[in-house]
Parts: sequence; structure tokens; C-alpha cells
Amino acid sequence: MTLSMASMLRLSRNLFIATVVVWASVSWASNESLGLQCQLFAGGEDHVFSFAPVRHPYRAKPIDLERFRFKATVYQDSESVNYIKITVSYLSSQQALILQQATYLPPFVINQTLTGRQQLYSPELGRELSYDCAVVSAP
Repeated sequence: MTLSMASMLRLSRNLFIATVVVWASVSWASNESLGLQCQLFAGGEDHVFSFAPVRHPYRAKPIDLERFRFKATVYQDSESVNYIKITVSYLSSQQALILQQATYLPPFVINQTLTGRQQLYSPELGRELSYDCAVVSAP
């Protein structure tokens, strides 16, 4: 199948326009202050939590739900967010067991899922925690 020159020009123009539209619809995060918003589901209940940037990663506060501990660290130096780290642990009777740890690096897309839907299961009794997080503009 051969395409005429006019058909090839129309096709490449349409691809260019589609690319511009997609790039215009995605807002990329710059050096502005960002936060993280996560929807967690545990114990049959939905919860929404917001996490502000911190300058000291050890000061980020974890959230305990059922027997899970969820900690999201949005680390920001003086200018921009350097990384986002999410750690999920299971709180057994003896110790906290890390089930998952993920680090996300810039650039970040604002108001779109960062993590995708994550589902984690406890080693005891098969309890479930699922979460989905998105980067948002901090107020």
C-alpha cells in the first residue's frame, strides 16, 4: 500500500496536533510546592490522606490502619521535591514487617495517579490494604 504525498502530510500533521494536545493536557510539576494525596482502603473503609512536603524525611508521620502502617514521605529541599517515598508495613505482635517500599523521582505529573492501584496482603489472616496516590499542588 502506498500513500500519496498529500496523505502523508495530512497524517503527519494530525499526529503533530494530537501530540500537542496530549502535552497541553498534561500538567507537569515544576519547582512549585507539591503534596501527595492518597486514597487508602483497609478494614472495609475508604480513607483519604494528604501529605505535605517535609525537609527532614524522618519527621514524616506514618498512618496506622488496622494492622498496617502507611508512610508517605514527600522530601523537598529549598527549591523542589526531590523524591516521594512510600513505605507500607504490617504490624505483627513482635515487629513491623515491611511489605513494600517504593521511591518515585521527578518529574511528577499533577493530578494523575502516581502509584496506580496497589494491593498488599498481610502475612497473617490475609488482611488487605490497597492504595492509590496522586501528586497534587500544595496550597
